[in-house]
Amino acid sequence: MVYIGVVLFGVISFKLLAQELFPPISYPQLSIVTPYENAAPEEIETLITKPIEEAVGGISGLRKVSSTSKEGLSLVLVEFGWNQNMDYASLSVREKIDLIKERLPRDTQEPVVLKYNPFDRPVMVISISSRERSAIQLRELSRKWFKDEIEKVQGIASANISGGAKEQILIDVDQAKLKASKVSIVEVSDAIASANLNFPGGTIKESFYEYLVRTLGEFKHIDEIGQIPIRIQAPAESKNLYEQQKSENDPSNRLILLKDVASVSREIKERTSFSRFNGVENVTISVQKQAAANVVQVTHNVKKKLNELEAQLPKDIHVDVVSDQSKSVNNALGGVKDAGVQGGILAFLVLVIFLRDFKNSGLVITITPITVLATFTLMYFMHISLNVISMGGIALGVGMLLDNAVVVIENVYRKFRENPEKGMTHAAISGSEEVMAPMVASTLTTVSVFLPIVFVTGIAGQLFKQLALVVVVTQIISAVIAFTLLPMLINKIGGKSSLTERDIHEEGGSVKSRKLFGALLEKLGTPIRMIEKAYDKILPAFLKRKWLYLMLVLGLFILSIDYLVYGVDKVLLPKIDQGEFTLKIDMPVGTRVEFTNEITKRIEDFVRTLPDIKTISVVVGSDKDSDTKQVVESLGSSQAEIIVNLTEDRMTATSDVVQEIRKYFELSKGRKSILPARISYILNESAFGVGSAGSDAPVVINIKGPKLEVLTQLIRKAQEKVSTVEGIYGVTNNMAEPFPETKIIIDKDRASFYRLSVVNIAQAANIAMKGITASKFKEEGREIDIRVQLRSVDRDRVKKLGLLMIRSPLDMDIPLADFVKFQRGKGPSEIKRESQERTLQVFAKIHDRSLKDVVNDVQTRIQNLAIPEHYSIQIAGESQEIQESFSSLIFALALAVILVYMVMAAQFESLWQPFIIMFCLPLSMIGVALSLWVFNTPISMVAILGIILLGGIVVNNGIILIDFINQLRANGISIYDATIQAGKTRLRPILMTAFSSAFGALPLAMAKGEDALQAPLGVTAVGGILIATFLTLVVVPAIYVGSSEIAERFKK
Repeated sequence: MVYIGVVLFGVISFKLLAQELFPPISYPQLSIVTPYENAAPEEIETLITKPIEEAVGGISGLRKVSSTSKEGLSLVLVEFGWNQNMDYASLSVREKIDLIKERLPRDTQEPVVLKYNPFDRPVMVISISSRERSAIQLRELSRKWFKDEIEKVQGIASANISGGAKEQILIDVDQAKLKASKVSIVEVSDAIASANLNFPGGTIKESFYEYLVRTLGEFKHIDEIGQIPIRIQAPAESKNLYEQQKSENDPSNRLILLKDVASVSREIKERTSFSRFNGVENVTISVQKQAAANVVQVTHNVKKKLNELEAQLPKDIHVDVVSDQSKSVNNALGGVKDAGVQGGILAFLVLVIFLRDFKNSGLVITITPITVLATFTLMYFMHISLNVISMGGIALGVGMLLDNAVVVIENVYRKFRENPEKGMTHAAISGSEEVMAPMVASTLTTVSVFLPIVFVTGIAGQLFKQLALVVVVTQIISAVIAFTLLPMLINKIGGKSSLTERDIHEEGGSVKSRKLFGALLEKLGTPIRMIEKAYDKILPAFLKRKWLYLMLVLGLFILSIDYLVYGVDKVLLPKIDQGEFTLKIDMPVGTRVEFTNEITKRIEDFVRTLPDIKTISVVVGSDKDSDTKQVVESLGSSQAEIIVNLTEDRMTATSDVVQEIRKYFELSKGRKSILPARISYILNESAFGVGSAGSDAPVVINIKGPKLEVLTQLIRKAQEKVSTVEGIYGVTNNMAEPFPETKIIIDKDRASFYRLSVVNIAQAANIAMKGITASKFKEEGREIDIRVQLRSVDRDRVKKLGLLMIRSPLDMDIPLADFVKFQRGKGPSEIKRESQERTLQVFAKIHDRSLKDVVNDVQTRIQNLAIPEHYSIQIAGESQEIQESFSSLIFALALAVILVYMVMAAQFESLWQPFIIMFCLPLSMIGVALSLWVFNTPISMVAILGIILLGGIVVNNGIILIDFINQLRANGISIYDATIQAGKTRLRPILMTAFSSAFGALPLAMAKGEDALQAPLGVTAVGGILIATFLTLVVVPAIYVGSSEIAERFKK
């Protein structure tokens, strides 16, 4: 009944577990975003970025501070160590910023501190398109029908609209009329803002009641805006001014209304972005889930709501789901689940082949579903979600789960064969008790190798901590079940078979199963019998020439280490072909968004002609009124992105499609059609987005120094050097192009004579040229901007700007040109800093060559550069991240080896015998090197995790051998004979456990596409287990005998 309860709770827990693609990662980085509208990059750097950098620079645990200052925005990235508590770090950063708020410019918006999460992406992106509706109609329909309804769905945090066009009420101010009326443009803006208000006026107490007093002034109709009074032109002592303004006889005594100096109209807001899906202009809705919501359930609810809405929509409206995170989750989890099921089936077949009995094999395999369900229960209470990593731990453990059960069932039947008269009950109890000590030690060795991963820092620790915990849990639960439930099942079910030694050891299985499947099982068992016969000859021969063969094995080990250190390529994480890539288009800084859109269309049209294209999503520019997070990630008017998804049944690799596009646009025909655009090619091969360097490029070169001019020269020289390296393509830099600008130089003496401040002048120029949202017009539950701006004909030239009238406190209107000069020039569009130094970077992609070789060549090239004093150059990017992450994992590996040795030393009460068993570890390295070479797999964090895993698996074979040799020697058998007999007796259970573990991990090793993240773990596990097992069967006995002989000589 206990295990029925375990199954019940497991099923319930499985239903309640959250499903997501990856476990939550607390990335140690904070972003401090400070908007300062219309400020130039140099002002942003001086007034905002530097004070913030200085303020946060002394926080404990700080690792690096980098920043970007660009027009209207300061972005400071604060990076901490991986062991930092980010909640406390965020609080400390906010406290430091509060201390310097008074030093920031008055018009600066409140600095916002954001946590960085590479997986914090929309769970769904929905495209709304129509060939019959305008951009305004499409956006308004999306707001009414979709945004509001989707945000009502349970588990949804927000639904953000982008694309389409917005409506505005434009106050088009006539420069000539302003001058004639002696009104400034600032007065027009202030008049609108002060007129469009509802304001509380307190309460009136009358009799038994209190009445609220409200002043209602908000516009109800657009016509009211034109009637706003701007200024009264009449003597102060005049009476009845309102009546006098109607008189046309005396134009000097009249009220100036807004309509007298400007026109009021509803128009499309000036577009700053374009969005298309498969060539049709669209509106995009990005759906964000709540933090604790289940991705699969939330997206299911959203789809259900979309189906309801589509039934009510006009026929011309098309709704497409551009991206759906639940598909990735379901595919990835489904792939890992399938790998687990397939591994379980393969492990079962291994048992059938060895035991040649379906019934007893079925008893062993019964442990798997019960263990998995019990694991789900503990996962629920440990707040571990169902994700690729945790499910990978379960899939990996499926084959390992059977190890204890195989040893138990084999020993129980051995006891039964020795004393059949005592019955199966006695055999079940005594057989399981006899192997409990070595099996507990074996389980502890597996658990020991995973415990250090819990303490690993960096992305490796964050990512694989759940896998380690799940494997530990499954191993402990399987051990408990093997020593409690399995003996009972053997007694109740397996014990009913009339089994003899011949039946089990030679023929295998019951008479009934022999009759039905005898021929098949006999054939399947042939390879095992061949291995047994060969081993009977190989082991004595190996022991006779043990030192020669041990030297050969040592040579293999040295070659393997050489290949692992110098021969195989190294990557941070496996590259996964997700069938998606991004083309980022950069036009010269200052390019209008309309022209950027035209160039992007040409690139888009070519991409559409390629085969295997499924969807093409295009974004040009970005909405200027996005929220803070979107502002950080937004594109400028000279930038665009094309996101391409390929078909699932394609035969071509994504990288080959990208190379085809690159080659076309590097040829004269393709290049000329998109000049002067620059294209960056981004392969979406990882779910982790960009690295710490801020780019997806594997090679990054940082150049630091005080002067921007010198940095510019160095970055160009470095880029030229890097471009000559074989295997390098797409060499770019983050040196922002100079932005064309018109500087207004104020004659402060003349301005002060008119009592005009810099703020007065800048405000007037800003409203005139860029325009300002003076207020909002409310209509049908939405707000429409009321925008004040000079007519386009009055601001298309610098000279016309000089005619702008500025109202002086001296009751005078002075033309702007009287006290300013206009100067054309270029200024930096972005200023980047790292560790409070100006920094520029070179980025490079790699194709058909290893990262290690490319980095070595790049290092050689840049060493020849002449670097001035106070300047530095450094290679960063993926190679630096690999070094940091690998060092942490290698520490975990060393700690795991020590823990495994300690566990075995406690079991054997010896220091020397565990040392002999530890030779299994270098044997596994031979298998790892061979499997990586066969599968053409680079070493990654996942592969190193597999090597750590092997440390707990391969020693189990040595434990079984040495333990049985000790038992035989205790009975008076000689060392040589005990070693030979132990090898022959334990060959079958060793091969069973090894094959079940290896074949259980085989589907994981063969995984493709989105499921391939953990493939290197399966590859190293399969190769390491199989090779180490076969070598252990001869090497460990040889070392045991050889070391004993040496010890005897020393005694003599």
